[in-house]
Amino acid sequence: MKVAASSGKPAFVFFVPLALGVHFFVQSTPLYTPQVPFVPDPRTPLPAQWKEPGYGKFLWIQSPNFGPRPKNAVVDTVVVHSTVVPTLENTTRLFYDTKSQVSAHFTIGRDGSVIQNVSTFERAWQAGVSMDAFGRKNVNDFSVGIEIVNLNDGKDPYPDAQVQMVGFVIHEMMRRFPIKQIVSHEFIALPRGRKNDPKNFPWEKLKWLDLPLYYGENPAAPAPVAKVP
Repeated sequence: MKVAASSGKPAFVFFVPLALGVHFFVQSTPLYTPQVPFVPDPRTPLPAQWKEPGYGKFLWIQSPNFGPRPKNAVVDTVVVHSTVVPTLENTTRLFYDTKSQVSAHFTIGRDGSVIQNVSTFERAWQAGVSMDAFGRKNVNDFSVGIEIVNLNDGKDPYPDAQVQMVGFVIHEMMRRFPIKQIVSHEFIALPRGRKNDPKNFPWEKLKWLDLPLYYGENPAAPAPVAKVP
């Protein structure tokens, strides 16, 4: 197990008095009519002809493989995976298929393209049987899953554009949720040794996020049960 401790947590300020003041004004002013702009649905079907969105660009191709989070679940964890599937297109097609029964919230291509597959307010099917460093099981319930397009053979490199976008997506999740840790799929997978991704990921490049990093095998996780011959 490798754990990189943070030196502190970023501070976020929410101006509650201002929000309450706006609410009071709207409720107490009968002539005020709120104008709500039309917001188009960002989700798009799987395109017939694939094209990578490009560095820092986002496309939401909805996966059918998801479910609701438990009531009162607090999303505070990011799980980082490697796809093993060699391309962003093929990973997206896998998550689009109901037969696969797998998904992630985001998949990040080698060039920094970002595909969203599941709303972060929903439960993606990415972690499987799992437990974090605090002994909490069913990590899917309280995590955001990020898949990185990589063969996970320990040799396939993680390009800078891809790693940068992993950090940027996590940073955006820190603005949305009280994220307190980043974990590898290997660290949380049960039994211990069931997964080893993302293999040889450059974790030091995520230290700027100032969050604890948990990767490698978790020594506290149960080992596989030996089969009786």
